[in-house]
Amino acid sequence: MCGQPGVVDVPADEQKWKDMVAEKELKGIQLMSDNGWDTDFVKDYLIRGIPRFILIDKEGKIISADAPRPSSNDKIKEMINNLLVSA
Repeated sequence: MCGQPGVVDVPADEQKWKDMVAEKELKGIQLMSDNGWDTDFVKDYLIRGIPRFILIDKEGKIISADAPRPSSNDKIKEMINNLLVSA
């Protein structure tokens, strides 16, 4: 796949977050803000709430810092198909 969904989370409890990711077998790239809301990443990408979905190409370039939810099927499929066509 050319791109894949990424999720940024700002959990209150790191271990509970890790356990939840493992238990629910969450796919894609799961990112955790290591300093709560006070990180450059959160500020640079204007993350105001969670979850935040990010579409990243195979080179690691952020295609969309505010991608549709994976459950939005048509929207996310269209974005990924456009990436595949242009690749």
